[in-house]
Amino acid sequence: MGTTQSAIARLEGGRVSPSVETLRRYAVGVGKRLRVAFVLGGRW
Repeated sequence: MGTTQSAIARLEGGRVSPSVETLRRYAVGVGKRLRVAFVLGGRW
């Protein structure tokens, strides 16, 4: 993925708000696809 272990730990720990590109690179790194969906209604 081209990043440090501490950056991965922050990402996995939910301590950062990553860009879509960072999430895509992470998904590739763990052998998955990234799918982004916008859902009407609901709350975070």
